[in-house]
Amino acid sequence: MRICIIIFCTLVLLNNAQFVETSRQYDGSKLTVNFKNLNPGEYYKNVTSPIYPNFTVEVTEDGKNQLTLRILNPLDTFEIPHKFPFPYTKSDSSHGEYDYSVNEDGNFFSVSRYDGSPVFNITKATVLSLLYSELHTELLSEDIFGFGERRLNSFRIPKGEFSIWNHDFWEFDTQVGYSLYGTHPVILQKYNSQYHLVLLRSSRPMTLERTDDELIYRVTGGQLEFKIFIGKQNPKELIKQYHQYLNGWELHPFWASGWHQSRWGYENSTVLKNVIRKYKESKIPLEVIWTDLDYMEERKDFTLNEDTYPREDLQKITDRTKPDGVHWVPIVDPGIAVDSDCGRDLVKSGAYIKSNRQSKTPYLGAVWPGDVYFTDFNHPKAYDLWLKCHKDWFTNYQIAPSGIWIDMNELANFRDGEAYKGPKLNDKIFELKDLPWDAMGTVTLEGHTIAIDALHEGKGVYFNGSTTSIPELDLHNFNGFLEQIEQRKLLQEIQNKTLIFQLSRSSIFGSGRFSAIWFGDNGSTWAWLRSSVYQMFNFNLFGIPFVGDDICGFNQDTTPQLCARWIQLGAFYPFARDHNALGQKDQEPYLYEITKISAQKSIQLRYEFLKYYYYLFISQRDSTLQAGSGTIVDPLWFKYQSDPQTFNIETQFQIGNIIVNPVVEEQTDESLDYTELQFYVPLGAYWVSFENGQRIPNGWNTINRTFTDNAYLALEAGSVIQHSNATGVMRLREMESDIDLIVVLNELGQASGSYMSINNYDDEETILKRCWNDQYTCIRNISVRTFKDSLQFTNTKAKNDNSEEINIKNIIIYRNQQIFRVEINVSSFTQSWQINF
Repeated sequence: MRICIIIFCTLVLLNNAQFVETSRQYDGSKLTVNFKNLNPGEYYKNVTSPIYPNFTVEVTEDGKNQLTLRILNPLDTFEIPHKFPFPYTKSDSSHGEYDYSVNEDGNFFSVSRYDGSPVFNITKATVLSLLYSELHTELLSEDIFGFGERRLNSFRIPKGEFSIWNHDFWEFDTQVGYSLYGTHPVILQKYNSQYHLVLLRSSRPMTLERTDDELIYRVTGGQLEFKIFIGKQNPKELIKQYHQYLNGWELHPFWASGWHQSRWGYENSTVLKNVIRKYKESKIPLEVIWTDLDYMEERKDFTLNEDTYPREDLQKITDRTKPDGVHWVPIVDPGIAVDSDCGRDLVKSGAYIKSNRQSKTPYLGAVWPGDVYFTDFNHPKAYDLWLKCHKDWFTNYQIAPSGIWIDMNELANFRDGEAYKGPKLNDKIFELKDLPWDAMGTVTLEGHTIAIDALHEGKGVYFNGSTTSIPELDLHNFNGFLEQIEQRKLLQEIQNKTLIFQLSRSSIFGSGRFSAIWFGDNGSTWAWLRSSVYQMFNFNLFGIPFVGDDICGFNQDTTPQLCARWIQLGAFYPFARDHNALGQKDQEPYLYEITKISAQKSIQLRYEFLKYYYYLFISQRDSTLQAGSGTIVDPLWFKYQSDPQTFNIETQFQIGNIIVNPVVEEQTDESLDYTELQFYVPLGAYWVSFENGQRIPNGWNTINRTFTDNAYLALEAGSVIQHSNATGVMRLREMESDIDLIVVLNELGQASGSYMSINNYDDEETILKRCWNDQYTCIRNISVRTFKDSLQFTNTKAKNDNSEEINIKNIIIYRNQQIFRVEINVSSFTQSWQINF
């Protein structure tokens, strides 16, 4: 570690503020620098936003390749806690391999590698005030990714200014204020063939502007804390470290990997039963059926309209002791109807978000059922209230959902801000007009959500500070996160399970530990289809790998060709669900011939590799976290960055040793029933076609794909991939415990890989005791070598192996541009065996 010591330098900022360094101290792992304003009393635009009278910069060396920069706002006491369940730095006593300086050579702050290569430079802080700060940083390269959540036409961050504020909005980001549902102010950047990652650890509204040579952070005050990760040539290793900081991600139950069908507009249980029946008649696999608001009484949470959804129908639908039984996931919104049983219980408990306009009264919002109150999930009584509402719901109607879909939790609100416009009760809590700047532009921070001066419990379960109340301005972006934590706990308690499934729309850094996420509302267009690939990349970066988009599109009417192609792509999302909106044309896969055939083939193909997909999640378990860390779905350049062309490939993606090449462009010639698929094989890569075993030439390739063809798959030579026979499988519980192994020999006639050796993937006890714990593993490693006219298989187990014996039924060999299937029926406990050609 090398730091620069410069004392009594002057920093000049806007608004006549002039700061002088008054002292600094270095204790061997932390540098503290204090500054004083020589011209105090100034403010930024509004008198409510005074310029700092003084401030402190802290740089903490967090280990070999991590450090934290904090610019402490002396006028604000709110901080995000540095302990679980929030992201925090895990202990690391290693000395840092980087240099940094504060207030030197005209830079506010800079950190670089030992070779002098820059990592993160704050060139100037033009404003530091209570409610607005502006920091200018150097743009080191065009290869910059992240800063979400938003819809863009690229994985890269383009030029422009982009907001972060959890927001019920679904369109592409074309102007300030068009952010979506999540807060992920993290940037991954490549410079000089090495990577670094920077998180602005703030829940305040903000924007990032990318110009030709700068990245400009504009933040609505608060503490400015940057967590910096300095990597080398492997972005996956760097992202894994970031996930460890986020506390990792949690494993989902295996059934959630199956195919899901949903829509807003299943008006009664007869329609629901007909959907399930038509799936079966069309020989399309279906694992989970979903219900939107349609099942409720007057769209009120924790109700069931038994005139349209008799409990007996739901009980039969979810009876998985019968061949046709499926899992069921209903929607629950955070807005609780004022005139509902749960709403009355909420008022009695006091665990509600409060109005700053009417003394101690619940904040009055409006969503689907009309007037609603919102649970304050920071309140000590919130969990018991939320648990009671769920238990009463399940017990009163004798229903047993397999999971819960938590929507609208940004929070969404159908009236902008506060309904009652009276004077504030607490003048120390800022309202919208007090802010000198609105990070959402003309959309405003209160557009389609609650007022920023609504009040949360200050002495709460997760945020317990020095004040009795915390404003929505600070906790808005944590609303969904806190709900995810409480919802997860109650499902574990009610279901008596560890591996539960919930799907959330809102998210923030750290959400992956508690919930799966989908990308929210989308549109039935080709641009939306393509953007879903970029979103997969982003959410894997954000530490939430179990994600997916609404297949075939939510808003607007889909077309048979678009829906067929989306099914082919969506079959390789980690989470795969067809969903669309009320009033839109039906789009279940069986409705059109090309979508039916596409679904039959693509979902079967998904199921063939589903145990391999699940293995990839299991294999990423991190014993230091007791959770997973690392990416599951990657762009090509994560592995093949030596070929610069891969940085321009944004719709091909890699899942383990499988490369998915979907068709993402429309065929506009109505006389043709195919599309030319162009895809790229990186220089130095050895890929073979999954379909015919032929080696695929390096560089650009073009093949014709009919409207009913699967996404084109390539397999990496030198790999062994777990595979299952999914022929005729309609429910995942029908899958045999036998597995096949796909062996893709490289030029040396060798291959290696791993597989899970257990019988029942749906048995939680098996997963937890044998696979997903710190003591044992169910993963076995296998290597293959060619000896003259035979293949030698070596099957090894770890010292802590706790796998079950299963049958390896077939070996599918990709060799010499051919595919050979050999039925072998060998035990997974067999140490070695041989196949003769």
